[in-house]
Amino acid sequence: MSKKMIWGLATLLILIITATVWVVLHNRAYIKQLENDLAGKQEIKEDRDKPSEQVNKKDLDTSHPDFHVHEDGTPHIGTHEAPKVQNTAPEGAVLKPDFPKVDPKEDAVKAAYKRLEYIKNNPYAWGGVYSPRATELIAELMPPPELINHNHGDQVTEMIDELCEQGDHRAAEVIIGLMCETFILGPSMTNALEDIGPPAVPYILPYLERYVAQGGTTSIGMFDALGRISARYREDLGGIVDHIIIPKLEIIAADADNERYDSGSVIDAREALARLQ
Repeated sequence: MSKKMIWGLATLLILIITATVWVVLHNRAYIKQLENDLAGKQEIKEDRDKPSEQVNKKDLDTSHPDFHVHEDGTPHIGTHEAPKVQNTAPEGAVLKPDFPKVDPKEDAVKAAYKRLEYIKNNPYAWGGVYSPRATELIAELMPPPELINHNHGDQVTEMIDELCEQGDHRAAEVIIGLMCETFILGPSMTNALEDIGPPAVPYILPYLERYVAQGGTTSIGMFDALGRISARYREDLGGIVDHIIIPKLEIIAADADNERYDSGSVIDAREALARLQ
């Protein structure tokens, strides 16, 4: 076989191998692209199939109480979770309870009220959050708003729930005020008061004392929250429980004939006492 023929066959073989490799690589790239395209189409289909409240405004019930439009113009029905707030306290705040020493000769009731005043002046000694959002909500909810209609009531409830989520101990005054002034009551409110703990007591007691003096009816939430806090934080509250709270609950609980207090309050007072005895 001549050298020319050998070189020709070698060149042809190289061309065949090169072409084969190119075809294989091209097909693999094409198949990969095809797989990616199919996956993308599947994701789009799944996204389209997912139910979503964020749709065109014309498809939403704009009369729904939870209908609103975001800043970017997107319409939406539903509420949003409150943003998480970092635990903070005002500068100079007491972060751990350090009660002043009590003179053993001092009247026990007076000593208990001094302890109460210390707690009121140092709310962040039991943790909590100093929340700018709580400041805004407190301004909206104080004094307790008059509920104009159902939708207005829903808005107030949403603000209360958001305030309870902030973990700011200043919320205690607002929550108990709403309970006793407007008779708004919900699990989030009593749970929030219990979580606030001792700093809530200076705001609950004035309503209890007023009720003892005036009689009639009051919020079940007051008794529930006070009983739960007193049992959970009895050591921190000290003489406040024994010399202020229990004696006042006993006055209400003793009204068996409901001459001064409504039957529901008598029952509530007895239940609160049962937690403490």
